[in-house]
Amino acid sequence: MLINKGFPVTYGRGIAAQHVDTFENCLIITMEDIWPVLNPFFHTPPRHLHFVKTLEIRELEAWIADVEGISSVVGMGGGVAADVAKFVHWKKSLPLYQIPTIVSVDAFFTHEIAIRDNGVVKYIGDAVPERVFVDYDIIETAPKLLNRSGLGDILSCHTGLFDWKLAAEAGETPEWNEALAAETREILDSVKKNIHEIAAVSETGIQMMVDTLNWIGLNCYTQGHPRFEEGSEHHFVYNLEYLTGQHFVHGQAVCLGIYIMSVFQQNHADDILRIIRNSKVDIRPESIGVTWDDVKKALLTLKEFVVREKLPYTLLHEKEITPELYETIRTALQ
Repeated sequence: MLINKGFPVTYGRGIAAQHVDTFENCLIITMEDIWPVLNPFFHTPPRHLHFVKTLEIRELEAWIADVEGISSVVGMGGGVAADVAKFVHWKKSLPLYQIPTIVSVDAFFTHEIAIRDNGVVKYIGDAVPERVFVDYDIIETAPKLLNRSGLGDILSCHTGLFDWKLAAEAGETPEWNEALAAETREILDSVKKNIHEIAAVSETGIQMMVDTLNWIGLNCYTQGHPRFEEGSEHHFVYNLEYLTGQHFVHGQAVCLGIYIMSVFQQNHADDILRIIRNSKVDIRPESIGVTWDDVKKALLTLKEFVVREKLPYTLLHEKEITPELYETIRTALQ
């Protein structure tokens, strides 16, 4: 699978500490719960360390006003750490380096920064890292489920393409691009054929997900939109997050959204469920940390949510999810 490159990436083992130790006065952005696992990878303790507490824009603005005395910023964790590191880079004009500890989200390879504004996802800014370091030793310390969840922001192309074409035919922008759609389907098919590597979290599987997420991030930027990769499946996750006040393993929740919206779109839902199950990503609500009642509420209020928040045009603008459809989805997953 040949993929045009996006951000510069270095793959290897033991490369995280090797490079971070060379960054003078770097600020490490990470999560407190994973730091005991990451700390042993450093030869010397970092001088500047921040544990992410929030993605709310007002709280981030207040915190960053006091950030001084650093010359670079390193995001080390999952999507939350990546986005806060991007925020510091954007606000302070500092060199940015990213070190994913899990491959569960595309945040390391997107220019936009996902923050929250009163609990609702908003995209701001423009962040470009000097380099992304993919250290297999670090990634392998994470539970396999978290790494497999990177499939979410790849497989979402399946439902995203459907919604984008529908929007184009309805006279919504951006204009449909068949060449990009065809290349997306080709890459998606290659990932599906190698789903066993993703399930195994092998070096091949990790690199395949990273390369694909990097390609997606590049094309989101060059096309000026993410419509080929983001549609109603993400909108479901945003509403579920809004209603519950929780943050999920992004790719895992998106995989649930992909299956639900495949059913809604009548878009090869059985095949998608088989691929998700073969990847060993668990999409049962209880595994994500929500209840079936949470899912039901998110689905039955989803059209209202996307219209109110002015989210991009999808099938949700034309049809509502019914209680009968919800019961079909619940039966299939149980």
